[in-house]
Order: sequence, then C-alpha cells, then structure tokens
Amino acid sequence: MPLMSEIIGQKNAYPFMNRTYERSDIINAVEMVSLTKETGVSDDLFSELAKSGLFIESPDGFYISSLGKKVTLLLRAINDHEEISEVFQQLTYLYPSLRPYELITENITDYFIGSLYSRPDFIRVYICSPWIRLDEKHIEQIKNAIYTASKRYINLQILIITLPLKRYRDRKAIETLKALKQIGADIVVNSRLHAKLYISEPGPSGGSHYAIFGSENLTGRRNLELAIKIQNDNEILRKLNLYFYDIWQESQILKEV
Repeated sequence: MPLMSEIIGQKNAYPFMNRTYERSDIINAVEMVSLTKETGVSDDLFSELAKSGLFIESPDGFYISSLGKKVTLLLRAINDHEEISEVFQQLTYLYPSLRPYELITENITDYFIGSLYSRPDFIRVYICSPWIRLDEKHIEQIKNAIYTASKRYINLQILIITLPLKRYRDRKAIETLKALKQIGADIVVNSRLHAKLYISEPGPSGGSHYAIFGSENLTGRRNLELAIKIQNDNEILRKLNLYFYDIWQESQILKEV
C-alpha cells in the first residue's frame, strides 16, 4: 500500500479533501460522484483515500474521518489557505493533548507527582514550593520516576526551592526534604518564597514539557486550590524556566537536613 504522503500528494487530492472537510457532513453517493468529477479525482484515487482511512463509508454515504480532518488541516496550512494559529486551534479539538492550557482544580500534588510517575521522560524536574510535605506513596512514586528516567539520562536533575528549615514546624515535612535529598535532589532555600511552580523538562530523546503553577504547596492537603498547566507553549515555558532560575540564583544551598 502506498505511503500516506504519496496518496495525498497526488494531483487533485487536496482540493477534494478540502471540499469534503468544508462540508463537515455525510455526502451521499450521488453528491460524492459529482464532487469527484468537479475536483478531478479519479475512482482509483478516491479508493486509495478511503483505504487510507481518510474517508469512512456509511449507509447514508461518505464522510471525512478524524484522520482525514487532521491531514486536511495540515494541508491547509502548508498551502497557505489557513493561518497556522487557526490550524493549531482546530487541531486541539482533534488532539486534546495539544491544548496549551488546562485548569486543575483539585489534588494538584497528586496530579503533578502522578504525571512524573506515569511519564518518566524528564531530564530535569523543578519544584518551587514554600512548604513540601509528602506521604510515603508520593515519595515512592518520585523515587520510581527518577529511577526510570535516570536509565535514559545519567545527568538527570531534581531542583527544589523551598523555605528555610527554621520555618518548618512539621517533622513530617522535614522528613520529606531529607528523603528528597537522599534520592539526589538539589535543594535551596529562600525566606521570601511564596510562588508555587512545578516543571517537567524533557531531555534530547523527547518527552512531555509542561509547567504547573497555582495556589497549592506540594503538600497534598485537600484545600480548595486552583492551578493551570501549561504545555505546547514554548515561549511561556521558557519564561517559567527562567523565573525558576532567577529565584534559584538568589537562594541559599541547603547542605544538611
């Protein structure tokens, strides 16, 4: 079977797909014959498009598939028939993972640590939280995530900014910092810290790059919290990384816990 690029690169394939995309409904057999003639698409080419999964046959006729819509959107951008920003916006409905922003309204600690655990494709993890207090499950998930990620990247880093120990009155929280330090985290302290920011940065082999910032400290408490997750927005992610390093530079190294 020919490659997808070979099929959609054939003469008249794009005009035909574009017309069916604009219809966005089922096209009956009579209308489809008329449309193929109008756009100059042969029976063989239509058959190849259908076999590739770009069109679906139903009892009432044919309609463009989700794959067909995605391919057509990309072709519209390539042919300068649609602004890239508009194409990206439309693709987010077909690819939910492309959405650059996501609201998180509960269990933010669970969400972030669970993400590290389920996708250990990071080379660096940034944690900026005035208070850090994790239960055994969270610490175990972080350990497992670091162990898996370190197989890919020997220069993996876990960078943590928090308040000075004298501000910590909870023994469990101090034990958390000790556990994080034991698994290789670099920890600095800053008495002016109030920001809450969590970032997963992928390495050269690729991965998911995202940042979460909002109201919740990394404590897992069940307060009413709100955060936003940023991904697929490289400029904002770059600025958040720089913001983290700005705080890091004006902080003091935590040598012992």
